[in-house]
Amino acid sequence: MARASPTSRTSKNNLTVPSEPVKCRKITYKWTPGSTPTVFRTDDTKIRNMNIDVVKTCVNGVYIAFCTRSWAPDEASYLFPMEKALNDEENGGELSKMWKHVFAFLPRRDRSIDDGLTAMKTKKGSKWDWKVVVLVIDEEDTASITKACRHVASCFTKFTRNKEHMDSPEKYTFRDYFGTIEPEPLNHYLLDLDVAKLLKAFVCHKGSKYKTKEDVLQDEEILQAFFGSADAGMQYLLGMEEEDWDLLVDDGTDDGTI
Repeated sequence: MARASPTSRTSKNNLTVPSEPVKCRKITYKWTPGSTPTVFRTDDTKIRNMNIDVVKTCVNGVYIAFCTRSWAPDEASYLFPMEKALNDEENGGELSKMWKHVFAFLPRRDRSIDDGLTAMKTKKGSKWDWKVVVLVIDEEDTASITKACRHVASCFTKFTRNKEHMDSPEKYTFRDYFGTIEPEPLNHYLLDLDVAKLLKAFVCHKGSKYKTKEDVLQDEEILQAFFGSADAGMQYLLGMEEEDWDLLVDDGTDDGTI
């Protein structure tokens, strides 16, 4: 007689009876009626994964973070809710303290055009600008930089869980710090006007020896770190009206507001 396969059905007449009764382990349930129910996540709230890659710039302590979608590395993450919250007059200050290293969200320079005015788009065919995150990290050793970047990723993840800000939660993961590549000036990543804003915010702050635009123009090293060369920086700043320079940053420049 042929042996039955594992998937063959057992005849009702061939049922076997255990020689000993089956003992059931007693389970103690922690849930009781009226306690907080467990929420099971459905497909429409599936967490989307985002990556953060960071590069060092020629400006000491200033780093640029690129946030991208894990399933589409060439597409930018949706950062507008974070940017809006950070710039909020009422609650932005508290958020800045929690995020610690996040200074600003600014458009990414389109290097294919490289006119200093055109921003790269979030993806091909999109009308929205790709925003990068300007980070300020005082430490220079890789371990401290990595720790700071992981903190930012954790903060962004936590932020997206708030339904007031985001419809669906997202998971931000710090992926890589490209600390071995040669640092680039800020205008390699940012638009010229935003570079000028950062220059004034970082260099002409309260207590700094650089009080005016003329003071900055005397320092070739600063111009080179921000604009790639002293000539390029000088040309751009000299072409800016004094009134425009004065309005680059809010008058409370010491608080780093752009």
